[in-house]
Amino acid sequence: MECRLNCEGYVELEGSKSILARVLIISTFLSKPLKVLNNSKCNDIYTLIDNLKPLGTKFEWQGNSFTIIPNVPVTNKIQINIKDSGTAFRFLLARLAVLQDTHSSIKVSAQLEKRPILPLIDILQTLGADIEYAGFPIRIIGKQLNGGEIDLQADISSQFISALMLIAPAYNSRLIINLIGRIVSRSYIEMTAVIMRDFGVKCKFTKNKIIIESGQEYANPGNYEIEPDFSSAGYFWALGALSKREVCTRCISGKSLQPDFQFLSILEKMGASVNRSSKSVCISRGSLKSIDVEMKDIPDLVPTLAVLALFANSPSQLRNITHLQYKESNRISALMSELSRIGANTEFTDESLIIHPLCRQPASVELDAHHDHRLVMAFHILKAIFPYIGINNKEIVTKSYAGFLDDFNRICNYS
Repeated sequence: MECRLNCEGYVELEGSKSILARVLIISTFLSKPLKVLNNSKCNDIYTLIDNLKPLGTKFEWQGNSFTIIPNVPVTNKIQINIKDSGTAFRFLLARLAVLQDTHSSIKVSAQLEKRPILPLIDILQTLGADIEYAGFPIRIIGKQLNGGEIDLQADISSQFISALMLIAPAYNSRLIINLIGRIVSRSYIEMTAVIMRDFGVKCKFTKNKIIIESGQEYANPGNYEIEPDFSSAGYFWALGALSKREVCTRCISGKSLQPDFQFLSILEKMGASVNRSSKSVCISRGSLKSIDVEMKDIPDLVPTLAVLALFANSPSQLRNITHLQYKESNRISALMSELSRIGANTEFTDESLIIHPLCRQPASVELDAHHDHRLVMAFHILKAIFPYIGINNKEIVTKSYAGFLDDFNRICNYS
């Protein structure tokens, strides 16, 4: 069906939480202060920051930037509560495993307890970690790890792999990770390797093998600027692709570390008008065409693209998305269930989601976000078109984008 939107405006965008989370973990290995430019105010980042303080890290704030001061004296008994942050859970589990001479315990929310963690624990134990896991809290005694050669299934979470990479200075011999099976979110592993190189630690990542030589230490560049968050930008780029007027966001020139930057190319292929400059990008409506696209490296975009595809000229296919069942919700079944409630026809076959164009205006319904921040934000694209649609659990957007609702209401001229 034809979509007529008149959203318009500019969104500044905070720093990328994916990049910032990696920098925060690396900062705990530094001996001198590091200034970070372009903060992210989302709950996941503040959860990580709060739980780094017991590890001996202090933070001084200067507007939208902050300085990380390491080596603050702490007790050797550390208790942390990671709440709902999967990123903080995986990264801190590995970091605490190599924080020598400390005894730590990790609590998480009931929701996060359901998400996979055992493969990472098993690998850390293989490397020599002292981790006790028979439910929660998880208990850890920090020590130096052995390194060596390990095999790791690569089809559940790239964050398991990144967690092992980020603690590279703590191995007493070379680490070789053989990635078994299809690698999901490969671009996020590559992001980790690039950021590590920015701080002086080299990783060799070719095909299905990662090699990190022992004896390397992180170097402090003094300042580190975080790119705008293009995962957050995607919701507004999609609104622009459906709108008669331009929706603009902050951008960068050249290539981004973030895989979700690819969304601009996807929108161009779908027929949206994309105007780029060195500091911004503006999107507006064209003749929206269907798309057949590989999504294993950009899973966070699946809900957004699925909603956008409802307004294309023919069915679209989003390939290789099986690993989405391990996110904050089972995003495959949740998407199909909620989109069916507005009259959409979707199919899941051969690891791909097929979305047929919406044929009629939906009835008034309240969509269930399944306690998933990405679904809340994607469903707001529908709400921009059909304002009478309700969405529950809207407040959980603060997990990754604290200012989303304010930016959405301003761009879509909601009061």
